[in-house]
Amino acid sequence: MNFLNQALLWGIAAVSLPIIIHLLNRRRFRRVPWAAMRFLKVSVEQNQRRMRLEDWILLFLRCALVALLALLMARPMMEGLSGVPGSKVAAAIVLDNSASMGSREGEGTRLTLAREAAHAILDRLPGSSPVVVSGAFRPNEASNDHVLISSRIDEVPQTDRHADLLRALEEASRSLEGQAAVEKELYLITDGHAEEWGAFAALEGRLRDLSAGTKVHLVMVGSPASANLGISRLTPAAALPAVNQPFRIDVDITNYGVAPVLNVPVKLLVDGQPAGEPWMIQELKPGTSESATLYATLPSVGYHRVTVALEADGIPFDDQRTIVMHAMDDVRVLLVDGDPGVEDRESETFFLRHALAPVPVEGRADYPVKPSIVSVSDLAGEALDRYHAIILANVADVPLAFADRLARYVEAGGGLMVFPGGNLRPESYNTLLHSKHKLLPVSFVARNENAGRRPRKVVPTETNPLGLDGDLLSRVKFLQVLGLQTGDRDHRLALRYDDGTPALVESEYGQGKVFVFTSTADLEWNDFAIRPAFVPFVNRLLGGIVQNRESNLNIEAGETLRHRLDAALVGKEATVYEVGDPEALGRLTRLSDAEGSSVLEYGETDRGGAYQATIDGQPGPVLFAAYPSVRESSLSLLGEEQLGRVGDSAMVLTWGAESSAADFGADRKGSELWWPLLLVVIALAAIEIIFAQWFSRSK
Repeated sequence: MNFLNQALLWGIAAVSLPIIIHLLNRRRFRRVPWAAMRFLKVSVEQNQRRMRLEDWILLFLRCALVALLALLMARPMMEGLSGVPGSKVAAAIVLDNSASMGSREGEGTRLTLAREAAHAILDRLPGSSPVVVSGAFRPNEASNDHVLISSRIDEVPQTDRHADLLRALEEASRSLEGQAAVEKELYLITDGHAEEWGAFAALEGRLRDLSAGTKVHLVMVGSPASANLGISRLTPAAALPAVNQPFRIDVDITNYGVAPVLNVPVKLLVDGQPAGEPWMIQELKPGTSESATLYATLPSVGYHRVTVALEADGIPFDDQRTIVMHAMDDVRVLLVDGDPGVEDRESETFFLRHALAPVPVEGRADYPVKPSIVSVSDLAGEALDRYHAIILANVADVPLAFADRLARYVEAGGGLMVFPGGNLRPESYNTLLHSKHKLLPVSFVARNENAGRRPRKVVPTETNPLGLDGDLLSRVKFLQVLGLQTGDRDHRLALRYDDGTPALVESEYGQGKVFVFTSTADLEWNDFAIRPAFVPFVNRLLGGIVQNRESNLNIEAGETLRHRLDAALVGKEATVYEVGDPEALGRLTRLSDAEGSSVLEYGETDRGGAYQATIDGQPGPVLFAAYPSVRESSLSLLGEEQLGRVGDSAMVLTWGAESSAADFGADRKGSELWWPLLLVVIALAAIEIIFAQWFSRSK
């Protein structure tokens, strides 16, 4: 026999109280000689034995009553008994509501089966047992109200997230701590998706730890799937998202199934409307991916939804993916000219200006990019926040006051490009921008004037983040470059020379982006500016900076959106809706303050698709999008061997159409004894009262 509240067993010591009272009552009498007593002596001697027996009976009943009350409060339980009224089981039921649970099963989904299994588990629990029901991401509080628990089961939502089921088990186990019950049971209802269990050795060890004090049940639902076609990647090209200017969308389609798929149409939609003809993939073999190139045009200024869709299959969550793009018609770039020259063509920014706006003079007013040129001496009068990007072209020294302003500007979401040249003094950049403000991820190495000019070629890195044409780049000759010293700061190599040295480095700084090139933007050190690759190169840099401002608008399902907006919106309320669900209720949030700007923060992004935030004082809504977890697209499940090893620590059950509630709770062996003990206490109390009255009658 065990006790759930062992500390209360000390209450048995209260048995001594009736004994002490009995002894005190005996000691309070003293002998007083009395002549008439001799007439009663004979009668007392005759009844003395009977009165002593009555006192012992009452003392025994009172001691037993106190002892049983202490045992009752200690809540004893005994193995081998079942079905005793009043026995409770503390249970935690976790429904896996990750993306893979949305797979079709008959008329419903795997999550539908999971809800049915959860209801069956609840029906088999003793009444008033404390129960915790939750999805894989947000646990609820325990409740004894089984009607409420039943409604919570039906309210567990389908998500497009990837679940960490080991973490969900740990949280469910913690919710059972402090629950006083004969047995503690933990149920995880899942499809056994292998990706969600992490390393199998960790799963075995954690289940072994959990099973030490809790009966763990793994309830498997659903049948294995053999086919799934999904969108594994959607990336807009590093180009400027301008109004009515087509830009490229790169998409990867993956066949996760076991059979080839033929004639796969890949559709593109802008704001829910079809855009052009579908891209056709003729054949997609099992376990392979195919890339599709689509082109979209944004019709107006502002936020737009760009969606790529496949034909629906039995695993629907990865058949569609949406990103949000912000179209612009006025992109302002500040060019800081460090070598103006005598004539316009000799200016350090001559080729940059024409590459940013490669249109005739009469068309520049309508072109979205508006470059402005200033000298270093005029920087003090420029309001940097008016510009989307700043380019330092062969600027010799960075003024101290400008360095401070530049760092704040980039941190708030601006962009910086650095093109060196013969005037650039490395010590100025290294001291102020690299060491002091940590704005540059690399430091410049002083140029060796006596070094030979060996021509070099530039090549994209393996990932080619700018999507540049390697053949066009290979035609450019670089006679001289400025060396870079890379340290341990986060950065990415976007271009390199054929000898392996860095050509272009990019990094993030706060909310902004920085590009550092190692050669000039004019013809002094190379012939890049007169090659066809120069215009797309400069525009890809600008596109990367502008898109970086909005990159946090596209997040994975389950991540928290954090998007900077105007400082005047601090404290304003925002209402967030799911664009694709007309029945979804809006959720309120409030914009916070973050160093001169407001931040829209929202974490309820469990479902993939577009979201719309309407903000008080903002003329138009802010769109953002969540994309489904790619890891959920895999069809691999826990195998029979793995489930067999899991069975050493947990009971593995299968729930299907032919299952019944009798499958649950059949292994319960212990029951609480408080209910029969309570009946015994009541009976003893009644007997004690009756006997006390009977023994105290006149004799």
